Amino acid sequence: MKSTLRVFFSFSILLGVFSCRVQHSPPELVKISVGQAYVDQPITLSGYQFGTDPTVTFGSATSAVNAPIGSHDETTIQLQVPRVAPGKTQIRVQTKEGSSDPLPFTVIQPAPIVTAITPTNGLPGTQVVVTGDYLNEIRRVRFNEIDAIINDSTAKKITITIPQAVARGPQAFIVETSAGVVINRFVIAGTPQITSISPTKAKPGAELVILGKNFTDGTVSINGLVTDKALTTVKDTEIRTVIPQSATSGLVRVQVFESLIATSTDTLKLFQPPFITHLLAQDGAAGEKLIIEGRDFREISTVSIGNVAVPFRVISETQLEATVPVLPASGRVSVSATGIGGTTTATDPFFFFLPPSNLTFSPARQLPGRPLTVSGNNLYRITSVSVSGIPVPITSRNEGVDLLIGIPEVAVSGPITVSSRAGSASAPLVIVQKAVVSDILPLKARPGERVVIRGDFLLNASILFTGSTTPAADGGKKEDKERWVLVPATAQTGPLRVTNETNDVITTAPFTVLRLISNIDFTPKSGKVGDQIVLTGQNMATVQEIHFSNGTSTPAAFVLEGANLRVTIPAGATTGQICLTNEAGTSCSSSNFTITR
Repeated sequence: MKSTLRVFFSFSILLGVFSCRVQHSPPELVKISVGQAYVDQPITLSGYQFGTDPTVTFGSATSAVNAPIGSHDETTIQLQVPRVAPGKTQIRVQTKEGSSDPLPFTVIQPAPIVTAITPTNGLPGTQVVVTGDYLNEIRRVRFNEIDAIINDSTAKKITITIPQAVARGPQAFIVETSAGVVINRFVIAGTPQITSISPTKAKPGAELVILGKNFTDGTVSINGLVTDKALTTVKDTEIRTVIPQSATSGLVRVQVFESLIATSTDTLKLFQPPFITHLLAQDGAAGEKLIIEGRDFREISTVSIGNVAVPFRVISETQLEATVPVLPASGRVSVSATGIGGTTTATDPFFFFLPPSNLTFSPARQLPGRPLTVSGNNLYRITSVSVSGIPVPITSRNEGVDLLIGIPEVAVSGPITVSSRAGSASAPLVIVQKAVVSDILPLKARPGERVVIRGDFLLNASILFTGSTTPAADGGKKEDKERWVLVPATAQTGPLRVTNETNDVITTAPFTVLRLISNIDFTPKSGKVGDQIVLTGQNMATVQEIHFSNGTSTPAAFVLEGANLRVTIPAGATTGQICLTNEAGTSCSSSNFTITR
C-alpha cells in the first residue's frame, strides 16, 4: 500500500511539471491533411499546443500570408488556402508562445473565372472592367491576338483599355492566367443610340431619317421588319432608309453586329394611301357640305374641290365632310383628299354650279298665257321659277343655257326670279296688257305736228287717227308710258284708235285736226268800204277772223253761208290781200282786193 501511494505521488509531481512545460511551449505542427490544394480549398492541420488564438501563415517570414481559419482546438485547425502565388510554399502555426516548425505545401492556382465584363462592347480607347475571381495570375488579356492595355489587376478585377488596332465587330475576349484561359465575346463598336426619327408619321415607300450615334454597320427594322439594305445609307450619326411597303406601325430599331440594339422612343406611325370610293352628292354650290366616303381617312391633311383647298372635318376612318368653295365658273371639277399616305381623287363626277345671273327673255315682252324663253348664265340645277311672285313650271330646259316657261293668265309686269341651290337671279319682264291712254297733248294739232300720248303699254302700240289707214309715224319717243307721234296728213278730226300686242282696240276722246284755210278767192274783185263780197275756199267754216289790207285792217264782219263767207269791207281798208285766220293759223288770198272810192 505504501508502495502504491508512493508511485501515485511521484506521477502527480511529474504530471504537474509536464503541464507547466506545455502551457508555455510553442505550437507543434505535425501533419497537413493534403500535400497540395487549390487556393480557397479547405485543409486540416494537426499538431499540439495550438492554443486559443492561433495564426496560420503561408510563405516565408518576409512574405507570409495569413490563412483564414474556419475552426480550431489544441490539436486541429480547419482553414482555407489563402490567395498566394501558386507553387511550393511552407505552412506555420503561430501562437503567443511562438511559431511551429514549417511543413512544406504546394498551392495550386484555380482557373480564372469571369463573372462580368463592363461594358460588353466599346470602341478602341474604351476602358473595360473585368470582374470575376482568380484573376491575379494574369499572363495576357487580348482581343483575339491583339493584347489589351492592362491598367490594373487584382484577383477579382482587371481594368483594361481597348487598343486602337482592334478591328470593328465581334471579337474573342481572352483572359489568360497561369491556371487557364477564359474566352468571352466582346463587340468592338459603340452602343447605338437613336435621338430622333423623322418623320414620325409617314406612308410606306417614304424616306425615313434616323439620327443618333454609333450607327456604322447597323441595320434598320420597323416593327420587326428589316428595311432593304440596298435602299439604306448608313453613316455613324445618320441613317437614311426607305420604309417597306409591307411595314406596319411600330418602334424603329438599329441593330449593330446583332447584339447592339438601339430602339426609338417615338413610334413610327404608318398610313396607307387614302382612297375615295364615292361621293354622296354629284353636284353642289358654294357653302354646301359634301360627304366623301372611302377608307384610310384618319390622317387627311387637305381636301380639294376644283383644285381649291377647302375646310373639312374627318368624321371617321371612312368619311369626310367638306365644304364646297366659291369657284370661278360652273362645271365639272375634281374632288381629292391628301394625307400622310398620299393623295386620292374621286372617280365619281362632281358638278359645281354658280347662282344664275344675267337673265334675258325672249320675247322681251310677252302676253299672259304665252310661252317665254329665259336665258342667262349658270342656269344649272334650276329648282324654281316665278313670274311676279307666281310660281310657274319649267316646260323644258337646255341645262345651263335656257328654260322654257309659260306666263300665267293672271300675271302682271314684274320680276321673273330663277332659283337654284346656289342662289337666285331676277330681271323685270313686261307682261303686256291692254293699252291705256290717259292724256293726249295737245288735243288739237295740224298734220305733221307732234302729239304726246301718255298712258301704259304703248311701246309697240299702233296709233291710228280718224281718216288715216296707216299708223301715225313715230315722233321721237317710244315707251310704254309715253309715245310721241306725228299727225298724219290724212288725219281728220275724230277719236284715235290704239291697238297693242293684245289686239284689244281702245278709242280715245275726239282729236281735232287743225288745217289752214286754202284756195281763197273772192267776188267781186273790187269794192268800197261798206260793200259786201263773197269769199270761197277750203275750211271756210273754221274761220275766226278776216282782215283786209294784207291782214292789217280792223277785223271785218262776216257770216257763213253754206261753204262760203259773206264779208263786209271794214272802214279804213286799203287795196291788198285778204287774210283769213283759224286755229291752224292765217292764210291770205293769192291776189289783191281793190278798194274803190
